[in-house]
Amino acid sequence: MEPLGKSLVTASGIWALLEANTTGERVKVARFVFSEEEIALDPNRTALNGWIEKDVSLYTQIDDDTVEFVCDVPPEEATHYTRSAGLLLDDGTLFMIATPPFPFPPMLRQTFKIQLRYRGAGELLEFSYLPFYETEQELALLDTAASLGAQVLQDARDGAIVQAAVADHYAFKRDTTAAVADLRARAEEHERRLREADLAILDLSASSAAATLENAKEIAAVKTYLKL
Repeated sequence: MEPLGKSLVTASGIWALLEANTTGERVKVARFVFSEEEIALDPNRTALNGWIEKDVSLYTQIDDDTVEFVCDVPPEEATHYTRSAGLLLDDGTLFMIATPPFPFPPMLRQTFKIQLRYRGAGELLEFSYLPFYETEQELALLDTAASLGAQVLQDARDGAIVQAAVADHYAFKRDTTAAVADLRARAEEHERRLREADLAILDLSASSAAATLENAKEIAAVKTYLKL
Protein backbone atom coordinates (compact mmCIF):
# COMPACT_ATOMS: atom_id res chain seq x y z
CA MET A 1 0.00 0.00 0.00
CA GLU A 2 1.26 3.45 -0.91
CA PRO A 3 2.32 5.42 2.21
CA LEU A 4 -0.09 8.21 3.04
CA GLY A 5 0.54 11.72 4.28
CA LYS A 6 -1.88 13.98 6.12
CA SER A 7 -3.64 17.11 4.92
CA LEU A 8 -5.99 19.77 6.24
CA VAL A 9 -8.02 22.60 4.73
CA THR A 10 -7.16 25.80 6.55
CA ALA A 11 -9.78 28.14 8.03
CA SER A 12 -9.07 30.52 5.15
CA GLY A 13 -9.61 27.64 2.72
CA ILE A 14 -12.95 26.71 4.33
CA TRP A 15 -14.03 30.34 4.12
CA ALA A 16 -13.14 30.42 0.41
CA LEU A 17 -15.20 27.26 -0.19
CA LEU A 18 -18.16 28.69 1.72
CA GLU A 19 -17.98 31.88 -0.32
CA ALA A 20 -17.81 29.87 -3.54
CA ASN A 21 -20.91 27.95 -2.45
CA THR A 22 -22.70 31.22 -1.77
CA THR A 23 -21.55 33.42 -4.65
CA GLY A 24 -20.94 30.79 -7.31
CA GLU A 25 -17.41 32.12 -7.91
CA ARG A 26 -15.17 29.11 -8.04
CA VAL A 27 -12.04 28.64 -5.94
CA LYS A 28 -8.78 28.61 -7.88
CA VAL A 29 -6.03 26.42 -6.46
CA ALA A 30 -3.02 27.67 -8.40
CA ARG A 31 0.31 26.95 -6.74
CA PHE A 32 2.02 24.80 -4.16
CA VAL A 33 4.88 25.37 -1.77
CA PHE A 34 7.32 22.85 -0.29
CA SER A 35 8.97 23.59 3.05
CA GLU A 36 11.68 22.08 5.26
CA GLU A 37 9.64 23.08 8.31
CA GLU A 38 8.02 20.39 10.46
CA ILE A 39 4.52 21.67 11.19
CA ALA A 40 1.40 20.75 13.08
CA LEU A 41 -1.76 20.67 10.96
CA ASP A 42 -3.22 23.83 12.46
CA PRO A 43 -6.29 25.19 10.60
CA ASN A 44 -5.41 28.72 11.73
CA ARG A 45 -2.08 28.72 9.89
CA THR A 46 -2.02 31.42 7.22
CA ALA A 47 1.48 31.08 5.76
CA LEU A 48 4.18 28.51 5.13
CA ASN A 49 7.83 29.41 4.63
CA GLY A 50 8.93 27.31 1.69
CA TRP A 51 12.14 26.65 -0.19
CA ILE A 52 10.26 26.40 -3.50
CA GLU A 53 6.94 27.58 -4.94
CA LYS A 54 5.56 26.29 -8.25
CA ASP A 55 2.37 25.93 -10.23
CA VAL A 56 0.33 22.87 -9.32
CA SER A 57 1.59 20.15 -11.63
CA LEU A 58 -1.76 18.55 -12.45
CA TYR A 59 -5.04 17.44 -10.94
CA THR A 60 -7.53 14.64 -11.22
CA GLN A 61 -11.11 14.47 -9.96
CA ILE A 62 -11.68 11.19 -8.18
CA ASP A 63 -15.39 11.73 -7.48
CA ASP A 64 -17.84 14.61 -6.95
CA ASP A 65 -16.41 15.29 -3.48
CA THR A 66 -12.74 14.42 -3.97
CA VAL A 67 -10.09 16.22 -5.98
CA GLU A 68 -6.42 15.30 -6.04
CA PHE A 69 -3.68 17.84 -6.72
CA VAL A 70 -0.26 16.62 -7.77
CA CYS A 71 2.74 18.67 -6.67
CA ASP A 72 5.92 17.60 -8.43
CA VAL A 73 9.50 18.86 -8.18
CA PRO A 74 12.04 17.23 -10.53
CA PRO A 75 15.40 16.05 -9.15
CA GLU A 76 17.39 18.97 -10.58
CA GLU A 77 15.22 21.41 -8.61
CA ALA A 78 15.00 19.36 -5.40
CA THR A 79 17.69 21.17 -3.39
CA HIS A 80 16.20 20.73 0.10
CA TYR A 81 14.30 18.26 2.24
CA THR A 82 10.51 18.62 2.19
CA ARG A 83 8.70 18.02 5.48
CA SER A 84 5.52 19.99 4.78
CA ALA A 85 3.59 21.42 1.87
CA GLY A 86 0.87 23.92 1.15
CA LEU A 87 -1.64 24.65 -1.62
CA LEU A 88 -2.11 28.30 -2.49
CA LEU A 89 -5.06 30.01 -4.17
CA ASP A 90 -4.48 32.39 -7.05
CA ASP A 91 -4.54 35.33 -4.61
CA GLY A 92 -1.86 33.73 -2.37
CA THR A 93 -4.25 32.45 0.32
CA LEU A 94 -2.96 29.30 2.07
CA PHE A 95 -5.76 26.92 1.13
CA MET A 96 -4.45 23.59 2.43
CA ILE A 97 -1.49 22.32 4.42
CA ALA A 98 -0.08 18.80 4.34
CA THR A 99 2.72 16.62 5.64
CA PRO A 100 4.23 13.82 3.51
CA PRO A 101 4.48 10.24 4.80
CA PHE A 102 8.27 10.71 5.11
CA PRO A 103 10.64 13.65 4.55
CA PHE A 104 11.35 13.92 0.83
CA PRO A 105 15.15 13.96 0.34
CA PRO A 106 16.98 16.39 -1.93
CA MET A 107 18.38 15.42 -5.34
CA LEU A 108 15.48 13.02 -5.92
CA ARG A 109 12.10 13.65 -7.52
CA GLN A 110 9.65 14.93 -4.91
CA THR A 111 6.04 14.13 -5.77
CA PHE A 112 3.20 14.78 -3.34
CA LYS A 113 -0.46 14.09 -4.12
CA ILE A 114 -2.74 16.14 -1.88
CA GLN A 115 -6.42 15.21 -1.76
CA LEU A 116 -9.26 17.60 -0.98
CA ARG A 117 -12.43 15.95 0.30
CA TYR A 118 -15.30 18.41 0.58
CA ARG A 119 -18.96 18.13 -0.32
CA GLY A 120 -19.38 19.21 -3.93
CA ALA A 121 -15.67 20.03 -4.30
CA GLY A 122 -15.79 19.27 -8.01
CA GLU A 123 -18.36 22.05 -8.50
CA LEU A 124 -16.67 24.59 -6.21
CA LEU A 125 -13.16 24.52 -7.73
CA GLU A 126 -11.97 26.08 -10.97
CA PHE A 127 -9.80 23.72 -13.02
CA SER A 128 -9.72 25.35 -16.43
CA TYR A 129 -6.13 26.62 -15.97
CA LEU A 130 -4.73 23.38 -14.50
CA PRO A 131 -3.40 20.46 -16.56
CA PHE A 132 -5.74 17.49 -16.34
CA TYR A 133 -4.94 13.90 -17.23
CA GLU A 134 -7.78 11.48 -17.88
CA THR A 135 -5.45 8.47 -17.74
CA GLU A 136 -3.35 7.39 -14.81
CA GLN A 137 -0.21 6.94 -16.92
CA GLU A 138 1.47 10.19 -15.89
CA LEU A 139 0.41 9.74 -12.26
CA ALA A 140 1.79 6.21 -12.32
CA LEU A 141 5.12 7.53 -13.57
CA LEU A 142 5.20 10.09 -10.77
CA ASP A 143 4.19 7.43 -8.24
CA THR A 144 7.03 5.23 -9.47
CA ALA A 145 9.53 8.06 -9.16
CA ALA A 146 8.28 8.90 -5.68
CA SER A 147 8.38 5.23 -4.65
CA LEU A 148 11.92 4.91 -5.97
CA GLY A 149 12.86 8.02 -4.03
CA ALA A 150 11.39 6.50 -0.88
CA GLN A 151 13.28 3.25 -1.53
CA VAL A 152 16.55 5.10 -2.08
CA LEU A 153 16.00 6.98 1.18
CA GLN A 154 15.27 3.71 3.00
CA ASP A 155 18.33 2.09 1.43
CA ALA A 156 20.42 5.05 2.59
CA ARG A 157 19.02 4.68 6.10
CA ASP A 158 19.70 0.91 6.06
CA GLY A 159 23.20 1.56 4.75
CA ALA A 160 23.84 4.03 7.57
CA ILE A 161 22.61 1.45 10.10
CA VAL A 162 24.90 -1.20 8.60
CA GLN A 163 27.84 1.19 8.59
CA ALA A 164 27.17 2.08 12.22
CA ALA A 165 26.97 -1.61 13.12
CA VAL A 166 30.25 -2.30 11.30
CA ALA A 167 31.89 0.63 13.07
CA ASP A 168 30.61 -0.66 16.42
CA HIS A 169 31.90 -4.14 15.56
CA TYR A 170 35.38 -2.87 14.75
CA ALA A 171 35.37 -0.59 17.78
CA PHE A 172 34.41 -3.57 19.94
CA LYS A 173 37.03 -5.70 18.21
CA ARG A 174 39.64 -2.97 18.71
CA ASP A 175 38.72 -2.59 22.37
CA THR A 176 38.70 -6.38 22.81
CA THR A 177 42.09 -6.68 21.13
CA ALA A 178 43.47 -3.99 23.42
CA ALA A 179 41.99 -5.75 26.46
CA VAL A 180 43.47 -9.10 25.36
CA ALA A 181 46.86 -7.47 24.80
CA ASP A 182 46.68 -5.92 28.26
CA LEU A 183 45.79 -9.29 29.81
CA ARG A 184 48.61 -10.96 27.89
CA ALA A 185 51.08 -8.34 29.12
CA ARG A 186 49.86 -8.79 32.68
CA ALA A 187 50.16 -12.59 32.35
CA GLU A 188 53.70 -12.23 31.02
CA GLU A 189 54.53 -9.96 33.95
CA HIS A 190 53.15 -12.55 36.38
CA GLU A 191 55.19 -15.26 34.66
CA ARG A 192 58.32 -13.11 34.96
CA ARG A 193 57.68 -12.57 38.65
CA LEU A 194 57.12 -16.31 39.14
CA ARG A 195 60.44 -17.05 37.43
CA GLU A 196 62.16 -14.51 39.66
CA ALA A 197 60.50 -16.10 42.70
CA ASP A 198 61.66 -19.55 41.57
CA LEU A 199 65.20 -18.26 41.15
CA ALA A 200 65.03 -16.60 44.55
CA ILE A 201 63.89 -19.88 46.08
CA LEU A 202 66.77 -21.71 44.37
CA ASP A 203 69.21 -19.10 45.61
CA LEU A 204 67.79 -19.40 49.09
CA SER A 205 68.00 -23.20 48.93
CA ALA A 206 71.62 -23.04 47.76
CA SER A 207 72.49 -20.58 50.51
CA SER A 208 70.78 -22.76 53.09
CA ALA A 209 72.63 -25.86 51.82
CA ALA A 210 75.97 -24.04 51.94
CA ALA A 211 75.23 -22.83 55.46
CA THR A 212 74.28 -26.36 56.55
CA LEU A 213 77.49 -27.73 55.06
CA GLU A 214 79.55 -25.09 56.83
CA ASN A 215 77.82 -25.85 60.12
CA ALA A 216 78.54 -29.56 59.64
CA LYS A 217 82.21 -28.83 59.09
CA GLU A 218 82.38 -26.70 62.21
CA ILE A 219 80.66 -29.43 64.29
CA ALA A 220 83.08 -32.06 62.97
CA ALA A 221 86.04 -29.83 63.88
CA VAL A 222 84.69 -29.35 67.42
CA LYS A 223 84.22 -33.10 67.83
CA THR A 224 87.80 -33.79 66.68
CA TYR A 225 89.12 -31.21 69.14
CA LEU A 226 87.17 -32.75 72.04
CA LYS A 227 88.61 -36.20 71.30
CA LEU A 228 92.07 -34.82 71.57
